[in-house]
Amino acid sequence: MTNSNSAFSGAVDLSSLANKVVQEQLEQSGVKTDNALKVPAFSVEAEEAIIRQVIQLSSAVPVVVCFYSPADQDSVALAQKLDRLAISGDGRWFLAKIDLVAQPQLAQAFGVLEPATVAVILAGEPKPLFQGDQSEEDLAAFIEKLVDVAKKQGMLGKLVLGDSMPEQPQLSQAEQDALDAMDNGDFTAAVKIYEAELASSPGNEQLAERLAQVRLVERTYQGDVEAELKVEPKDYLSAIRKSDYYLAIGDSVSAFNLLLDWFSQSTGDERSAVSKHLLELFVVVGKNDPNVLLARKQLAARMF
Repeated sequence: MTNSNSAFSGAVDLSSLANKVVQEQLEQSGVKTDNALKVPAFSVEAEEAIIRQVIQLSSAVPVVVCFYSPADQDSVALAQKLDRLAISGDGRWFLAKIDLVAQPQLAQAFGVLEPATVAVILAGEPKPLFQGDQSEEDLAAFIEKLVDVAKKQGMLGKLVLGDSMPEQPQLSQAEQDALDAMDNGDFTAAVKIYEAELASSPGNEQLAERLAQVRLVERTYQGDVEAELKVEPKDYLSAIRKSDYYLAIGDSVSAFNLLLDWFSQSTGDERSAVSKHLLELFVVVGKNDPNVLLARKQLAARMF
């Protein structure tokens, strides 16, 4: 199968962070990755009204997203092939079909530019897969590999046919306001909401994590990722900026190593600023992440 990301824009894809609150609420509600989830069908025409419920399914099984246009026959054929495969897929994965013409905001949210583009959502995180029509045989083999990869990552869920999609978790008004702001691209407003929430609940690790994540979004979502990652830092500020973009594409190891190297060669206020930023990125990723635990040890070793 030919993989191509050319149909995706170069903007930072931070949909997973924007849906962080929903994912946490889902976990708290008791939906586990090894539970069977009821769905009305194994594929759906996705609209804004149900996209968060579709994303919830990705905590249990891979969600394949096919972008098509009614005027583009190759993309329609691709969607039909995936539809047949989803029906015969025994609930091991889910298909969300998105009409680029009818749902332009969803296409924009994913950064998709062309029909016959396919992405996948795993545990709330969207990733581009390929662009262009494929044979049904190749698609079936590709999806089998995708399901195997998901299982190795601990996604052992299964979908069963039922009456409706899983109910959307109930959010507090502040959480809903923050999500609405992020959906509208106003990450500055979302930051202010979480800052206010954290001020009223100091020491709340969950709120601190959300705030750090949305701050990262605010700093990077309008940037040119490829250009930013090509920059060779000349000072600690440019190193901090580049570390943000590493983390925005999910490369925490490069982000941490870059700041650890600058920490070692910096002194005074610059050293303090690098350390502070590194600690904030630890919060973004999560304190129990293996890369965070290793980087914390390395930071402690370099402090003395």
